[in-house]
Amino acid sequence: MRKSKGTAIALAFFGGIIGLHKFYLRDIGSGIFYLVLFYMMTGVLRFPLTAILGIIDAFTLIGMSQEKFDKKYNKNAPSFSERRTRRSRRRNRNYEEPQRESRRRREEPRGRYEVKKSVKRQRSNPFKKSAFKKYKEFDLEDAISDYKQALEIAPEDKEIHFYMGAVYSMLEKKGKSFFHLDKAIKLGFSPKEKILEMDEFAYLRIQPEFESFKDNGFTIGDKTKKTTNNPDLQLDDLLLSRLNKLKELRERGLLSEKEFIAEKEKIIRR
Repeated sequence: MRKSKGTAIALAFFGGIIGLHKFYLRDIGSGIFYLVLFYMMTGVLRFPLTAILGIIDAFTLIGMSQEKFDKKYNKNAPSFSERRTRRSRRRNRNYEEPQRESRRRREEPRGRYEVKKSVKRQRSNPFKKSAFKKYKEFDLEDAISDYKQALEIAPEDKEIHFYMGAVYSMLEKKGKSFFHLDKAIKLGFSPKEKILEMDEFAYLRIQPEFESFKDNGFTIGDKTKKTTNNPDLQLDDLLLSRLNKLKELRERGLLSEKEFIAEKEKIIRR
């Protein structure tokens, strides 16, 4: 245990009469000598000579340099200069570590964070989840509406395109079904065999264009392009979108039932 010069001085002043500072400084022989001398002097001469000796020792310690004190009483403990160097190194380390961490983060490739950001965006697509739920509940038109909004967030999502193809097949709209399946396969959707196994594609599989679609790796070839490029399909999409917006206004209470029916008829007549 490292000995303190200040503590030793205080013990010499206030406890030197019985040699406390000697015991503190591990000078056991001198400490016993002070005790014996104290009892002898107070018993015979009734004069505490050890008190004077303690004060002399205190002034001796005051005049002693820290390095000399350490050399004499702290031989195995680090010196004052060594302790100061250690404190300085510890302060520098505590300062440099956050700086190194900050530099490391700045120098890391941004690609990792961009990938994580992209994954997070895909996971937080609420329209994709709501559309799949409506698809499972056979609420097909609303499912298509939500899938379209999901595509606005993630236009390259292969699963959205695949299930849009399934829903359009169930709605018996083969052109749109072919279009979205083609998109899903080109984006890397697998396994392709689902198109042959799922009941949702039963309507699509009986179409004359399906064989060429299948032979072309479930992508649109020359024989199926005519169907997907039909302008009437685009009009159907627009009509469905307007009807869904009208339905949403009614559900919010912004349109009465009569107003809803009247506006719906106007849209259909157009």
